[in-house]
Amino acid sequence: MNYLILKSIIEATIANFKCKNCDSWISEWNLNILWTAGNNINMEIVCPNCKVQWVVKAEFWMLNNNNLKNPDFINNLKTYFNWNKEDSSLESIKDEDILNLRKGLNNSSSIEDFFKK
Repeated sequence: MNYLILKSIIEATIANFKCKNCDSWISEWNLNILWTAGNNINMEIVCPNCKVQWVVKAEFWMLNNNNLKNPDFINNLKTYFNWNKEDSSLESIKDEDILNLRKGLNNSSSIEDFFKK
Protein backbone atom coordinates (compact mmCIF):
# COMPACT_ATOMS: atom_id res chain seq x y z
CA MET A 1 0.00 0.00 0.00
CA ASN A 2 1.25 3.45 -0.84
CA TYR A 3 2.64 5.14 2.27
CA LEU A 4 0.98 8.52 1.63
CA ILE A 5 -2.40 6.89 1.10
CA LEU A 6 -1.97 4.83 4.26
CA LYS A 7 -1.00 7.94 6.22
CA SER A 8 -4.02 9.84 4.86
CA ILE A 9 -6.43 7.04 5.81
CA ILE A 10 -5.01 6.87 9.34
CA GLU A 11 -5.08 10.65 9.81
CA ALA A 12 -8.65 10.86 8.49
CA THR A 13 -9.73 8.07 10.84
CA ILE A 14 -8.16 9.79 13.85
CA ALA A 15 -9.69 13.14 12.91
CA ASN A 16 -13.20 11.81 12.28
CA PHE A 17 -13.76 8.71 14.44
CA LYS A 18 -15.94 9.22 17.48
CA CYS A 19 -16.91 6.29 19.72
CA LYS A 20 -20.51 5.29 19.08
CA ASN A 21 -20.79 4.12 22.68
CA CYS A 22 -19.64 7.20 24.63
CA ASP A 23 -18.91 9.91 22.00
CA SER A 24 -15.19 10.08 22.86
CA TRP A 25 -12.61 11.10 20.28
CA ILE A 26 -9.52 8.96 19.68
CA SER A 27 -5.80 9.63 19.24
CA GLU A 28 -3.11 7.71 17.37
CA TRP A 29 -2.47 5.67 20.53
CA ASN A 30 -5.97 4.16 20.29
CA LEU A 31 -5.53 2.86 16.74
CA ASN A 32 -3.86 -0.43 15.79
CA ILE A 33 -3.32 -1.59 12.22
CA LEU A 34 -4.49 -5.18 12.02
CA TRP A 35 -3.94 -5.89 8.36
CA THR A 36 -3.08 -4.28 5.05
CA ALA A 37 -3.10 -5.84 1.62
CA GLY A 38 -3.34 -4.30 -1.80
CA ASN A 39 -5.75 -1.42 -1.43
CA ASN A 40 -7.34 -2.49 1.88
CA ILE A 41 -6.58 -1.76 5.52
CA ASN A 42 -8.22 -3.09 8.67
CA MET A 43 -7.74 -1.13 11.87
CA GLU A 44 -8.71 -1.77 15.46
CA ILE A 45 -9.77 1.21 17.55
CA VAL A 46 -10.00 1.01 21.32
CA CYS A 47 -11.99 3.82 22.87
CA PRO A 48 -9.81 5.72 25.37
CA ASN A 49 -12.81 6.31 27.62
CA CYS A 50 -15.05 3.22 27.67
CA LYS A 51 -12.50 0.72 26.21
CA VAL A 52 -14.96 -0.60 23.61
CA GLN A 53 -13.17 -2.08 20.61
CA TRP A 54 -14.12 -1.21 17.05
CA VAL A 55 -12.88 -2.55 13.73
CA VAL A 56 -12.60 -0.06 10.88
CA LYS A 57 -12.09 -1.22 7.31
CA ALA A 58 -10.91 1.20 4.64
CA GLU A 59 -10.19 0.84 0.96
CA PHE A 60 -8.86 3.12 -1.74
CA TRP A 61 -9.33 2.87 -5.43
CA MET A 62 -6.99 3.87 -8.23
CA LEU A 63 -8.03 4.97 -11.71
CA ASN A 64 -7.05 2.90 -14.71
CA ASN A 65 -7.55 3.25 -18.47
CA ASN A 66 -10.66 1.04 -18.54
CA ASN A 67 -12.43 3.31 -16.07
CA LEU A 68 -11.45 6.44 -17.97
CA LYS A 69 -13.03 5.05 -21.16
CA ASN A 70 -16.38 4.39 -19.45
CA PRO A 71 -18.79 7.34 -20.08
CA ASP A 72 -20.87 6.59 -16.96
CA PHE A 73 -17.75 6.65 -14.83
CA ILE A 74 -16.65 10.00 -16.32
CA ASN A 75 -20.10 11.51 -15.71
CA ASN A 76 -20.05 10.31 -12.10
CA LEU A 77 -16.63 11.89 -11.61
CA LYS A 78 -17.82 15.18 -13.09
CA THR A 79 -20.83 15.19 -10.78
CA TYR A 80 -18.64 14.41 -7.77
CA PHE A 81 -16.09 17.12 -8.51
CA ASN A 82 -18.75 19.73 -9.27
CA TRP A 83 -20.42 18.89 -5.97
CA ASN A 84 -17.08 19.24 -4.13
CA LYS A 85 -16.39 22.63 -5.76
CA GLU A 86 -19.45 23.96 -3.99
CA ASP A 87 -18.14 22.79 -0.60
CA SER A 88 -16.11 25.72 0.70
CA SER A 89 -14.59 23.63 3.51
CA LEU A 90 -12.41 21.70 1.04
CA GLU A 91 -8.90 22.98 0.48
CA SER A 92 -6.50 22.04 -2.27
CA ILE A 93 -3.00 20.74 -1.63
CA LYS A 94 -0.52 23.58 -1.50
CA ASP A 95 3.19 23.53 -2.35
CA GLU A 96 3.91 24.22 1.30
CA ASP A 97 2.04 21.03 2.29
CA ILE A 98 4.22 18.92 0.01
CA LEU A 99 7.41 20.58 1.25
CA ASN A 100 6.36 20.02 4.88
CA LEU A 101 5.64 16.37 4.10
CA ARG A 102 9.07 15.93 2.51
CA LYS A 103 10.75 17.65 5.44
CA GLY A 104 8.87 15.42 7.89
CA LEU A 105 9.85 12.28 5.99
CA ASN A 106 13.49 13.32 5.82
CA ASN A 107 13.60 14.04 9.56
CA SER A 108 11.91 10.78 10.61
CA SER A 109 13.58 7.48 11.27
CA SER A 110 10.37 5.41 11.50
CA ILE A 111 6.63 5.59 10.87
CA GLU A 112 6.02 6.10 14.58
CA ASP A 113 8.49 8.99 14.59
CA PHE A 114 6.77 10.58 11.57
CA PHE A 115 3.30 10.42 13.17
CA LYS A 116 4.57 11.96 16.43
CA LYS A 117 5.43 15.19 14.61
